[in-house]
Amino acid sequence: MLMHRSFKLFHLIAVAGLTIGVAGRTPAFAQDGKDAAAQEATAKAAIEKAMKDAAAAAQNQAPAQPEAKPIPVPSDLPVISTKDLGEGLIAEELKIGEGYEVKEGGAVVALYHGMLKSDGKVFDSAFERGEPIAFPLSGVIPGWQKGVPGMKVGGIRKLTIPAKLAYGERGAGDTIPPNSDLVFIIQLVDALQYEDITVGEGEEVGPRPVCVTAHNLKSTDGKEIEASSKDKPFVWVPGEFQAMSMVLDGMKVGGKRKITHIPKEMNKATPGAPGNRPADVALCGEVELLVVKNLVPPQPKK
Repeated sequence: MLMHRSFKLFHLIAVAGLTIGVAGRTPAFAQDGKDAAAQEATAKAAIEKAMKDAAAAAQNQAPAQPEAKPIPVPSDLPVISTKDLGEGLIAEELKIGEGYEVKEGGAVVALYHGMLKSDGKVFDSAFERGEPIAFPLSGVIPGWQKGVPGMKVGGIRKLTIPAKLAYGERGAGDTIPPNSDLVFIIQLVDALQYEDITVGEGEEVGPRPVCVTAHNLKSTDGKEIEASSKDKPFVWVPGEFQAMSMVLDGMKVGGKRKITHIPKEMNKATPGAPGNRPADVALCGEVELLVVKNLVPPQPKK
């Protein structure tokens, strides 16, 4: 069962003005006037400090990981089909996956190999590092946002991305010059899977939220790992649990989601965090969003 957040952090948030409500109630600082603004600023500062302290603790307590070995890049596979995705974005299928199909705005676990189209120079490679990366598509370049949806788990796709859908005129550091077209070989290892049970009508979760939920997480064999309820909700701070952050992204207060599959790569240990959730194992479950306080407002829909 879930051990609720330590009194120290919960008290810190509460004293800062973030009075936690349950379904149908509004946080105390959600009011007009200078006092509310001051409370909000204090809350942000307190929560940011708590997150920095947690990050420092994680760095100090994180166990040493075995060194990963490079994985061969599947660059010599024949092209099965080619599709023009628009704006100069080209997708070449090297292997069709048989698993879950990634949706627009989804979150994935992937191996990738990035090269400059002009000379084939490698600027970044998860294959060479020997381990896949987990991330939401909302946080990557437009060429990935448009080019990865439609892939199925187990699939391999080659994307040729024009500069305007990559890093454009600014480039990226010393490795990607301005106006560079890029080529990526992407192997889709796994993907986060969830579905809406109820679509909420309240405030939407933004990029840096403090969320209050009723939720449960289970192992793939159905064993309950942790749970909270409306009577005893849980407070999630930004960056606390990557997978839950991805599940909550875009939810609105009052909404409920069924979590079909959290890949093990998205389930990493957070030293100092409450609970005893086992890391590096796949999970499933359900979450209901009771309250959200956005430290950064949601981005307007395009």
